[in-house]
Amino acid sequence: MNNVIIKIMKTRGNVNALVACFKEEKHNLLQISGDDFNIKEVITSIKEDFDSIDIEVFFPDDAVEALKSLSMKTLFGGKLIIFYDVDTLSASLFKEIKASVENPDRLSPNFVVLIFRDQKKILKIEDSLVGKFKPIYDSDIPVWIKNFAGRMGYGISEEAVNLLCFRCGVNREQIKDHLERIVSLKEDEDKNIEEEDLKNIGFYRDDTIFKISNSIVDGKYREALRYLVEYSDNLPVFHFVNRDIRCLLTIRASIDEGEGTKELNLNRRLNMHPYIFNKKYLPAARRLSYNVLRNNFEKIIDAEYRIKNGWEEFSTNFNFVSQLQ
Repeated sequence: MNNVIIKIMKTRGNVNALVACFKEEKHNLLQISGDDFNIKEVITSIKEDFDSIDIEVFFPDDAVEALKSLSMKTLFGGKLIIFYDVDTLSASLFKEIKASVENPDRLSPNFVVLIFRDQKKILKIEDSLVGKFKPIYDSDIPVWIKNFAGRMGYGISEEAVNLLCFRCGVNREQIKDHLERIVSLKEDEDKNIEEEDLKNIGFYRDDTIFKISNSIVDGKYREALRYLVEYSDNLPVFHFVNRDIRCLLTIRASIDEGEGTKELNLNRRLNMHPYIFNKKYLPAARRLSYNVLRNNFEKIIDAEYRIKNGWEEFSTNFNFVSQLQ
């Protein structure tokens, strides 16, 4: 059989096609390259056909043991041997790996999965199956969310999509977990995911977080503290406010360095939905200088720390922040 190449795009359907081809055509060698989300989906699906005792997983530090296992024969059926980041090995070890898998028939009855960071280094071997996953970018996430919800039999509102993008960036594993949790809690007849569903599992509207962040930027510490106290029993709020602080400082520093705003979100890997970046963060970061922002944030972080360490310090904390007015 000639080398089979399936170019995977961004959907679980294509992941399933790759896995089905690997299982149905009894390939002994699968070579894949892609991001962590796609790799995890493939590996999880393949593992379903094996008992845990018949699965061996190796990383570059285990190269010698992996080489032994790649040519191992078993008396009671085949093992699944998974080797991550094989292209990060030294040239000599990589050459040995190549020599071990060049004839997939020799691997039988074992099944081998080689995972590459760089798809250009995938080996050209006959009778092997190759899966190449294209990278997914911020701009792809809204469509991916809608498609994923659709595969579960649900529609999803634009407001819910935007909130997921804002909170999770390109972390599809996190988005997937949130959507599956929402679906598990919904009534059978309700087939649409709304912004309210996200709020019900601990999400907050972006304007709640920005009320705090904008109060900090404007130097209104008493107002910011009031919002923090109001939501202090919900720890995710602190996480998101701290994220705002880091992002605003990063954007302000980049502006000072003369970096173009179109490239800023991508180059700095802020992973924000373009609407959120342009309509929320960028205007906020432009209001004050980097030093003023940093000083304001240091003060509010100290106030936040005091809140999180118990209500007994509340009066001291409030007096402290009041002195900043």
